[in-house]
Amino acid sequence: MQSRGKLAVAIAIAAAFFGYQFLIHKVSLSGHLTAISAALVLIPFVIALTWFIAAELGLRLALAITATLIVLGLAAVKLFGQPHPAIIFGMPHLVTNSFLMWFFARTLKNKREPLITLLARSVHGTLTPDLEMYTRHVTFAWSLFFALQIAGSILLFLFASLETWSTFINILNSPLIVLMFLCEYTYRVLRYRNHRSSLFDGLKIFSDSSSASKSAKVR
Repeated sequence: MQSRGKLAVAIAIAAAFFGYQFLIHKVSLSGHLTAISAALVLIPFVIALTWFIAAELGLRLALAITATLIVLGLAAVKLFGQPHPAIIFGMPHLVTNSFLMWFFARTLKNKREPLITLLARSVHGTLTPDLEMYTRHVTFAWSLFFALQIAGSILLFLFASLETWSTFINILNSPLIVLMFLCEYTYRVLRYRNHRSSLFDGLKIFSDSSSASKSAKVR
């Protein structure tokens, strides 16, 4: 019964998420920016941004940073006028993919351990040299994926219809991420049969270790 309850909650969250994406898609197709449409697009994005900053720097600092960004945004509108609707409608997709591209790519330079290698090591402990190389390639693949998301959005906005652009950034964004996960996981299961853990296993361990580290600092 408990597993059914979790499944129902997961389905409800997924339905709400995709319903929201379709709503934003319809709002974007209007081509008009209003206070309501801007709020529909930006409020969930601001909440998610605040939550992420809070997880890293603490709630008070996160609220201060978010409030500062909101004030600066309102001041910019006051000084320069209302921005083009595409700037608001496309901002969550652009900022999110830019951040994720940086988050993965930054671990590929200066002899740092690639992000996927770190997550795989947290699950399996030691890694064979070929698996280390593979996880480095996967880290690069994710960096490239998010870069292509950004490039695709810009190119479609410049050369395709508004509907095509909005469909890409609002409707297809999440399915493309899921498809990327599935393709990588399928290849890994076939290529490395003894390493079938998912990226989520590593993320959970990574998150738990980060939480433990923060708790130790507070004490």
